[in-house]
Amino acid sequence: MRHPDLLFGGKVVVFGGDFRQCLPVVSRGSWAAIVSTALSRSVLWHQVRILTLTENMRLRANPLSKPYVEYLLRVDNGQESSIIDHFPPEVDAEPSIGVEIALYLKIHQAPSLKTLIHAIFPALVINYANQGYMDGRAILTTKNTIVKSLNTQIVEAVPGQEHIFLSADSVETGDDQAMAIGTEFLNTITLASMPPHHMALKIGVPVILLRNFDATSGLCNGTRLIILRLARRLIIA
Repeated sequence: MRHPDLLFGGKVVVFGGDFRQCLPVVSRGSWAAIVSTALSRSVLWHQVRILTLTENMRLRANPLSKPYVEYLLRVDNGQESSIIDHFPPEVDAEPSIGVEIALYLKIHQAPSLKTLIHAIFPALVINYANQGYMDGRAILTTKNTIVKSLNTQIVEAVPGQEHIFLSADSVETGDDQAMAIGTEFLNTITLASMPPHHMALKIGVPVILLRNFDATSGLCNGTRLIILRLARRLIIA
């Protein structure tokens, strides 16, 4: 039964998240504006009961990642040594404060995308077909252009015949202004929820499912799959 005089009608509401990881997004907002929109600054915060998760469940499946997890916690708690980068005098900006990266996480070679690929996917030509090799590795980056470059180089390094899949973009409207857009422009648009217009694939490379295809079988949005067979209009993974 709802109680209009109680918070959320007297029902229990669970808020999940970690303030040390993802802050709210405020368009063109300052650091103070971003922090002020956090749940901990809400008028409801004094009525929130905090429950802390103390056991990392992912470590059960991969205990070898424990040193990395502990390193991240030390960074979150401000226990890792900090470094300060000062900008040149002609740049009107406050010094940038960062964290010293642990030695075992650094790539001690000349910085390049090819070096990064070799570090994350060692002996790719030999190991790409081994079960668990591809699905246990990933490279994260901030821009789609870098993602495209990385994907192109990794797919080219995998042995086998390359198959090209193209989207079928079209404008289905009677609006003259919309018709002037053209399919060439539509082919350049890449959305997070859709594959690119030009997609080069090979047997053995990983792909990500973008739709909830069959939830009972575990085929949900974000599921990583390995390509087993490629046909003209069919991908088996």
